[in-house]
Amino acid sequence: MNDFFLGFLKSLAPFSEIELNDVKAFFKIIILQKNDFFVKAGHFSDRIAFVQSGLLRSYFTTKEKEVTTFFALHGSVCLDAHSFFGLKQSQESIQALMKSELLVIYRKDLYSLYNENWKWQQVGRLLVEKYFVVSEERTIALQSKTAHELYEQFAAEFPDVVQMVPQHYIASYLGITPETLSRVRHIK
Repeated sequence: MNDFFLGFLKSLAPFSEIELNDVKAFFKIIILQKNDFFVKAGHFSDRIAFVQSGLLRSYFTTKEKEVTTFFALHGSVCLDAHSFFGLKQSQESIQALMKSELLVIYRKDLYSLYNENWKWQQVGRLLVEKYFVVSEERTIALQSKTAHELYEQFAAEFPDVVQMVPQHYIASYLGITPETLSRVRHIK
């Protein structure tokens, strides 16, 4: 576990150095190459990742297209919640868009930590609360903002993603066509 991740955990709960040192064995580093999958739709996912470097994309596939639902950058937590919490087959795939380093913990180990120390329960609760807030904000934005407003907000929040990701992934994430994205990117 690197200092950034340790700082992240300490920002969520008052862990001691000893407590964090005692759980290092639960976390494994996984390196994904570009286009490797962390989660594949139709499979069970029993792990959660902290993105230490790189970039991943969550998406699902309809009959016509892939629909991007999330980008996970450095410092993000990444999982298929439907599968991880619901113990169901994944509905989404999570794929590396570039070489990415993940710090991964398996569900059984995380739940063991929940049972051993209230601080881990707090970490889990705070992450789920953040997820719900982000999800609600995204739902409202998609229903209430123009394509231009959606893109401006996205570009302000994720300037690195705008530079690193194919534009059709961004268009899909924003719920607009690539042609519309091309037009709104040029509006000042």
